Amino acid sequence: MPTNEHRKCASIARSIRTPRPLLTPLMLAALGIAGIARADEPSAPPVGELIKRIEALEASNKALSGEVETLRASNGASWLSEERAAEIRALVSDVLADSASRDSLQSAGMTAGWNDGFFLASPDGRFLMQASGLVQTRFIYGYVPDGDAGTGSGAPASVSDTRESLSGFDLPGTLLDLKGHVFGEEFGYKLRGEFTNVADTALGQNPVENLGPQGSSFRLLDAYVRFQLADDFSVRVGQFKLPFAREFLVDRAHQLAVSRSTIVEHLGIGRSQGIEAAWAWDDFRVMATFSNGGQDNVYGPLKVAGTEPVGSPWFGDASDYAVTARGEWKFAGEWRQFESMTSPPGDNFGLMWGLAGHYQEGDPDLGGTTPTNPPNEWVVVTTDVSAMFGGATLFASLTYSYADSGQAYIVGPFAFSPTNIGVSSSWGAVVQGSIYLVPKWELFARYEWGDADITNIGDIPAAAGLSNGNALNLATIGVNWYIDGEDLKWSADMGFALDSVDGVWNNTNNGWRPAAETGEFVFRTQLQLAF
Repeated sequence: MPTNEHRKCASIARSIRTPRPLLTPLMLAALGIAGIARADEPSAPPVGELIKRIEALEASNKALSGEVETLRASNGASWLSEERAAEIRALVSDVLADSASRDSLQSAGMTAGWNDGFFLASPDGRFLMQASGLVQTRFIYGYVPDGDAGTGSGAPASVSDTRESLSGFDLPGTLLDLKGHVFGEEFGYKLRGEFTNVADTALGQNPVENLGPQGSSFRLLDAYVRFQLADDFSVRVGQFKLPFAREFLVDRAHQLAVSRSTIVEHLGIGRSQGIEAAWAWDDFRVMATFSNGGQDNVYGPLKVAGTEPVGSPWFGDASDYAVTARGEWKFAGEWRQFESMTSPPGDNFGLMWGLAGHYQEGDPDLGGTTPTNPPNEWVVVTTDVSAMFGGATLFASLTYSYADSGQAYIVGPFAFSPTNIGVSSSWGAVVQGSIYLVPKWELFARYEWGDADITNIGDIPAAAGLSNGNALNLATIGVNWYIDGEDLKWSADMGFALDSVDGVWNNTNNGWRPAAETGEFVFRTQLQLAF
């Protein structure tokens, strides 16, 4: 029979209140106690030990209850964190959608706006027109010792300057561009026009009568359509730069000095009208053209080829045929690096070699040509190497020109007196380099050498004094400040003539005037804005 002590233990057991989740353990404990109570009296444990066990069970119950509350709190926090995570995911999705929308507004998803230039486009991307421009404001100071141009009487006004010092502002490069594609990216086009500087006009008499400034004008430079017939093959037709001298192929906005070299101004053959085929692979590309001939500025006012194809009508074509070809081998770097003469810090190393040739034949048809005069032949070849070091550059070129001129003439009042002066030739070399001092400041230097051999120039009286047999020796040093890359740039340079500048190398537009003595000096500074 249970004793009073056993009943007291049972009472204590019944008095324990537990949470519902612990009902099963407590029932097991109670059954254990009951079993112990039913056991034989001799084997029952002492009451004190039972009390200790019950107290241990109560302590365990409290511990289990605390763990349950902790698990509940933990489950609640997890539920809250998942809710927050869902909210965050929704927010991120909204942000990404908005970002994608804004990105589309900057490119194909928007039909007008700004994307590294102003553009108009169709929603399907088949039509695109990009508009851009260039403004260059320049100041030049030129000094010619004793104000002696060294040209003979009757020479064109442009090379008859006798002023010792000249200075002033001008706008050497004011351009407007339209380019893009129609009916798909495989049909591209480009239009480029230039506002020219004011020029003097000479009256067609002997001696020359200078009629003074005749006003600025707008002339067409580039106008062509390009057909991308395959990934590596394209054809373009219209008016464009002939694929010849790299220094001329690089736009004026991407030059190192304030202007291009005198050598390339005379021997670079310029633009023409015609058709061009181009093949481009990863490390090699070649361009070949059939055109109306190159721009003849070999000896300035003395024309040995007689072609000026820019903007000329078909019946004014002075060449019977003209072919030009250029190949470029890229040993390192990317093609885009060679679209500029500078190499900003951080760019990869680039190395390219170019080789080009031009041949043409034709009659100027100036009205005084006799059937016995042979046509003019002109051959020009050039080679160049360009190295981009990511913070420094090195460029060198060598050009040779050969002409057999049965109908050479002086521009202006003597254009109707073509004369057979026979063979003439000239060499030109350019070496230039640059280095960045800090990310936005660049120092550069350039040396130019030219030699002209015109044996029978005396056969044209008006050409007297154009060539005194002096080699062209020009040294230029300068600095560029890239305020916002090449889009906003300030440049300044100064050049020295190490020998007198002959009239055949006249480059008055860029500051170099003919001189009879050594010591000519030119200072130029320019602010450039490209948009």
